[in-house]
Parts: sequence; C-alpha cells; structure tokens
Amino acid sequence: MAAKGLDFKHKEVINIVDGKRLGFVQDVTANLETGVITSIIVPRKC
Repeated sequence: MAAKGLDFKHKEVINIVDGKRLGFVQDVTANLETGVITSIIVPRKC
C-alpha cells in the first residue's frame, strides 16, 4: 500500500543513527509524472 505525500505531513523525523529528533515534516514535493517523492521539508529548530 503506497503512502500519499500528505500522509507524511506533521510526522516526526528522527535520525536513525543517533536517535536525535530532527523536527516535523512541513512539506513534501513529488515528481507528478512518476508519483515519486523527491524531497521532504523539515524546518530547522532554532
């Protein structure tokens, strides 16, 4: 079952190497021709 881009929005992103919490997904971009997600935007914490 394929996930939709909006399913990722507001999900927490965690670095699998060190377990550090990186933030929450703000936006997702995709190639509309292939349906492949090309980037996930996670704003930097200040």
